[in-house]
Amino acid sequence: KTEVLWDSVVEEISGEDRFESITIKNVKDNKTSKLKLDGVFIAIGMDPNSEFVKELVDLDEWGEIKVSQNMSTSQPGIFAAGDVTDACPEQMATAVGTGVAAALALDEYLSK
Repeated sequence: KTEVLWDSVVEEISGEDRFESITIKNVKDNKTSKLKLDGVFIAIGMDPNSEFVKELVDLDEWGEIKVSQNMSTSQPGIFAAGDVTDACPEQMATAVGTGVAAALALDEYLSK
């Protein structure tokens, strides 16, 4: 079973030889809870953190940075990767892959 715990921050991840539990604090009521779990996935939000580049590159209607297939943006020399782009679903593996693509494209760009 998967349960999403909104409005919470991780206080501690615990375990002896492996992950066993997590301590979280609800930021709305400040209550702390310790949960015994088989696994945990920590997310930092759903909105892309692109405010600082909105004057530099094109964004879509959700605030995601528009990128080409090689992760270049509308501004030459600026590349973007991961969940902040319109290139992929918000998945860790995909974000890592776009990071590699952006790094390779940047290396090629700088080599010119």
